[in-house]
Amino acid sequence: MCLNPRVNYSRFALAAAAVLSLSLSACSSVTKTVQKVTAPPENGKLYAITADSAAFFRRGPQQGREPDQKLSRDTIVKLIRPSFGYSKVQLVASGEQGYVASDEIKPASPMLIASASTARMESVHSAPSPGAEQFNLNSDDPRLVPPAEDLPDPDLPDLPAPAPGH
Repeated sequence: MCLNPRVNYSRFALAAAAVLSLSLSACSSVTKTVQKVTAPPENGKLYAITADSAAFFRRGPQQGREPDQKLSRDTIVKLIRPSFGYSKVQLVASGEQGYVASDEIKPASPMLIASASTARMESVHSAPSPGAEQFNLNSDDPRLVPPAEDLPDPDLPDLPAPAPGH
């Protein structure tokens, strides 16, 4: 190897390192597109239907099968399990579980939750619907009367006390 003793190689190495670091830093300063990533939905949170009419499937969506029911806009649901296509939810009003399209739900606003809670409390205090079963607990039906308790006859003499030693 032939090195010239008059050349200061440390200056050469320093200059090469400076050029290299500038070229690498220029690569990192290139404008990059930023993609907004939304946080995944949290389980157990209340969500609202955003579509005018959202399909609700009790056992999951299947091709060629009609939805079990249609949910109207602002129906409150509790998110059970988020997923890419369909999320598992629970209807707050009835407790029924099923699946809705994930892009048709969004976190429910506090105002919507408050209005749904007020409406739910009013429906609890109102008369039951005609299709609901009604029970009359003040009935004279013998099937609802508990059987009589077998008590000893009060006219029987008391049993003698056991003798000591036995």
